[in-house]
Amino acid sequence: MFSKRAFIHLLPLALLIVMLLAACGGGSSPSGSSNSNNIDYSGTITIWHNWQGDYINAKKAIFDAYTKLHPKVAIKLVHQDDVIAKSIIAIKANNGPDIIDYADDNLGKLASSHAVIPLDDYISKGFVNSTYSKPAADAVTFNDKIYGVPETVEALTLIYNKDLVSPNDVPKTSDDLLNFAKTFQQQHPGKYGVVWDILNGYTAAPFFYGYGASFVTPDGKAHLDTPKALAAMNYINSFRPYLPKQITYDAASSLFTEGKAAIMLNGPWAYADYAKANLKLGFAQLPIITATNTPAKPFVGVKSLWVTKNAKNVALCTDLIKFFTNKENQVNMVKTTGEIPANLAAQDDSTIKDNPVITAYASQVKLGTALPNTPYMSALWTPLQQSLTAMWNGSQKPEAALASAQSAATKGIAQITS
Repeated sequence: MFSKRAFIHLLPLALLIVMLLAACGGGSSPSGSSNSNNIDYSGTITIWHNWQGDYINAKKAIFDAYTKLHPKVAIKLVHQDDVIAKSIIAIKANNGPDIIDYADDNLGKLASSHAVIPLDDYISKGFVNSTYSKPAADAVTFNDKIYGVPETVEALTLIYNKDLVSPNDVPKTSDDLLNFAKTFQQQHPGKYGVVWDILNGYTAAPFFYGYGASFVTPDGKAHLDTPKALAAMNYINSFRPYLPKQITYDAASSLFTEGKAAIMLNGPWAYADYAKANLKLGFAQLPIITATNTPAKPFVGVKSLWVTKNAKNVALCTDLIKFFTNKENQVNMVKTTGEIPANLAAQDDSTIKDNPVITAYASQVKLGTALPNTPYMSALWTPLQQSLTAMWNGSQKPEAALASAQSAATKGIAQITS
């Protein structure tokens, strides 16, 4: 679904040793958890993840710092290509990891299958809400219980080519964005004012949620045929004369990379490729929706750490994931990986604020909404793609396309609940 969402290495790798003083972010931080003196700091903790390349070095440095503080603790990192499915199968067989790291939209599936456990006895809601950005805190909350801690976040924002548009001319409202798409194309034949992956529910979400619509609610109801959803669909449809008829993520990204599009809606995973193309890049927040006078609200994807029901030492696992996501460790990690920290204090650190890429996306995240972690969301992606495709190629009007999507999504949800 989100093959392009995995972060790409943004900055040159410099092996950074995490300072041992970061230990203050472990069990000793105010979290409503048991006192760290009650934790048995011994045993092996197995973590399943999908980190690759340079990322693993920066993350391993944090775990190495933890084991230096607690020499009787061993941490085993295991890369898995299909983390969620393999975890559920292994945990049902009383095998598998103590901790899982993956994207938040899988939490509902993991919790419903009892693969991961609530951590309210170890981590308070107050700690989560005050330590991490709101979408990140929402992402690790399911059925009003805390299931883990957020690691990094990602969201769409506007990336623009300074050779094609000046910062002052970047559209501020949805009406401005549409008008810019029209006038830029008129003034620059063969080029486009703004491009994005039109046919994807993830990239459509900022407009739907900005118009006040939602895709699905935790009670298992789809909301694709509402007046607010139709307003968003009509807005997206209004770009048809000003974008290519065949528009995909790769097509849109290629246009931007080749200097044939002034603005691209994209996430931090794309920055490295654009930087390699020697583009003079700028960042701007997604526009205010004129009709509602509220910002477009992108989905915020949240890499999170959860403790499984097989964990033999839940208190120790909880202490470790808190340590992993404290300010000092996140600051050091993202200096290497270029990821966007979920920790608010890390986002506000002066050394992080010097990075315009991280700062731009961190600012956008604060205006976003957590990627739904309900298991019902899985029934929405295909109907959304089909409806957007039908609307874009003209085979269905927006209202009919959304009605079809609502019907298909409702049937898909019913299969999940049966």
